Amino acid sequence: MNPDLDSLINFAGCQSLQPRRDLNNKTQATVTPASQGDKQADIQTKAQANAQANSQAVVEQVNRWVEQCVIDLSLCPFASFPYRTGKVRIAVCDGHSESDFLKLLQSELTLLRESTGDIETTLVVCMDIHGDFLDFNDFLADAEALLKTNRCQSEVQIASFHPQYRFAGVDENDAGNFTNRAPFPIVQWLRTDSVTLAVESTDTSLIPQHNIQTLQSLDVSRLRALFPWVY
Repeated sequence: MNPDLDSLINFAGCQSLQPRRDLNNKTQATVTPASQGDKQADIQTKAQANAQANSQAVVEQVNRWVEQCVIDLSLCPFASFPYRTGKVRIAVCDGHSESDFLKLLQSELTLLRESTGDIETTLVVCMDIHGDFLDFNDFLADAEALLKTNRCQSEVQIASFHPQYRFAGVDENDAGNFTNRAPFPIVQWLRTDSVTLAVESTDTSLIPQHNIQTLQSLDVSRLRALFPWVY
């Protein structure tokens, strides 16, 4: 954090004590209390600074997951090019309700549709809600409904990730689950034409088995290092 901003946060709104200049003439120290507005402004400034720092930490952690897990382990063979060319957008929701998350999802969906190729896909990250996978799984119906509301089901697709992700009919400890186990609940918006191009250029039916074999080949210590949020 900027040292000047630190000073502003630490001292704005504190009482200002004027020094006693002359004890003989009984000059009294005077205290000038901060106004209520100044105190409120200080609280808001500090809250915004904390939120920004938290969001940046989340972005960094998601980036590490994409680089070390998704790309380096080749869990998604199509992720490297858009990520390396700066076309993967990460948006963090610092709100505390499903409504906040849905609003950001709508905003990012609009941004993706209106972009002119500079955004290939968007990862919308939720920090403070949906820690339970089943709750998150239920919420996805509302997220997916945005595609219908915006009449863009043929234009944009949805994918999801979660620290406790579990595929239907699969044991929770199955190695295959790690392909979608991210450090935070994430909804991904993907351009359909990009997905179509990837499917046409690669035999995608081989990807799940490749991922399972890759993850099963890792010992527990390596899995802990790559996916610390799971343990």
